[in-house]
Amino acid sequence: MTERGYSSRSEAIRDAIRELLSEFDLRKLETGQITATITVISEHDRHDVDERLMRLRHEHDDTVSSNMHIHLGNRYCLEVFITEGDTADVLNFISRIRAMRGIQQVKYTITPLTST
Repeated sequence: MTERGYSSRSEAIRDAIRELLSEFDLRKLETGQITATITVISEHDRHDVDERLMRLRHEHDDTVSSNMHIHLGNRYCLEVFITEGDTADVLNFISRIRAMRGIQQVKYTITPLTST
């Protein structure tokens, strides 16, 4: 709780519930094309995380349009992925990142792409 910056247990639980509800809402999206910006934070000393993220990125070349790696001080790395593709493919990519050992945090914003 303290490590993540929550001032109380209630705040941590509220945040966890919001995240769970957000995941649930995403699963209800109809199939179609979406774009997502995915922000990943990991510890700088965990070089294995960088390698695994890059392997995953290459496995999803058809979905990942771009990515950027930034060092946040001496302790953390921030990776930003820009994706575009079918809802199921993008959500699968996000799920696989979340399942990785050594990842501190994953946040994302998804926007449906509609044809004009």
